[in-house]
Amino acid sequence: MVPTLLSSGSNAHGQLGNGSLEDAHTFRPCHFLGCEPGKLPSGASKILDVASGANHTLLLLERIDGEQELWGCGDGRAGQLGLKYQESISAGCSSSVFRPIELDLDSEEYSYKLISASWETTYIVLASESRGDVLISLGADDFGDLGVGNAKGKGKRVANPTNIVKFDHLVVDGHSLPPSCPVTINSIPSGQHHVLVHMNVSLSDGSNRGIVVGWGTARHGQIGSVTNSDGKPLPFFPIPRIISVDDPNDPVVSSSLGIQHSVLLHSSGRITGMGSNRKGQLDLFPQSRFRQVGCTWNGTYAIVEVEGSKLRIYAIGGDSHGQLGRGGGRGPGIVTFEGHFAIPTFLACGSEHVLTLLESELGEEVWGWGWNEHGNLGIGTTEDVFLPVKIWPPGGGNGGDEVIDGIWAGSGTSWISIISPDDVR
Repeated sequence: MVPTLLSSGSNAHGQLGNGSLEDAHTFRPCHFLGCEPGKLPSGASKILDVASGANHTLLLLERIDGEQELWGCGDGRAGQLGLKYQESISAGCSSSVFRPIELDLDSEEYSYKLISASWETTYIVLASESRGDVLISLGADDFGDLGVGNAKGKGKRVANPTNIVKFDHLVVDGHSLPPSCPVTINSIPSGQHHVLVHMNVSLSDGSNRGIVVGWGTARHGQIGSVTNSDGKPLPFFPIPRIISVDDPNDPVVSSSLGIQHSVLLHSSGRITGMGSNRKGQLDLFPQSRFRQVGCTWNGTYAIVEVEGSKLRIYAIGGDSHGQLGRGGGRGPGIVTFEGHFAIPTFLACGSEHVLTLLESELGEEVWGWGWNEHGNLGIGTTEDVFLPVKIWPPGGGNGGDEVIDGIWAGSGTSWISIISPDDVR
């Protein structure tokens, strides 16, 4: 069974991949180069991940043979989709259709592992059994986004089309990383202009440690305390710096980033918040056991265990567009879903809107709320949504044989992967 990818929302540069440059107020099937609308490329079996920046999108696809492919669409003028992509767009090819992303790699030993996208920058993790993981950055470097030092500043382009982010300058608990130390990258979430990487490294004393490193915008403490010699916060830090070293008994398992804050989730269910709390986005319910965390630009959301084993969604932070999903309620609180009992199983947080996958007595459903200026909630309107509404299945239908295979949210964009009973090739 092969999924269909649907998208809605902001689309001025074709970043929805639906064959047009107009915003989509309802979910429409994505187009892949050389394929019928709504069909994945030949041999592709699953959408592993969607990474959506300001105006560009990447997809990581898995083939039937287990190999991964990288596809992209939208704006590539900052180099965020690679030189070959932009050359094809400049030659008249459409930016509104997903096409393969080709990178100039020195070795065929590497395979695609992880993707992430900030405002105009792309991050790609490549895996090699013999060499460990490699992190590549592409695109703009407005605030040290590329992680390679010598930031060019806002609006200036980078001469190097493909950059390798280095970690061999790091010192962990007094131990340096050996030369050519293989690393294993577990996750790489990105905010608008800052990045966190959770990784495992082998130290010079022979031990293996999990660490979280970050770079990019830093003024509010979103990548830890970064100051100059006078003790004043630096606006940004252009190379990886250590933010935390894992407690072996309670390591970091995931993280999520807003514009000016970051949240780490530990295996015990506790969380660590860093950065700005001007919107209350770090008032993080310390009494709760967390299952998943997500961040909008100015908010934090979590699936938490309450009353022993019940799962609920808590929301805290900015609410100018209904992002908290409580009709204008202030402070931390539970998001409720009108009409029937539902169990939240996954959160996808965009710039200022939220999607959640629910299991209910009626089947699987996707609900959403928050900022909707570009129709990014896919419900046919552009009015902000202050209370959760069901957005899939559309038209008030109930979940049934159709399987929801994934949900993602970006900068004014939303994505749903579905598998229908007749989607068999």
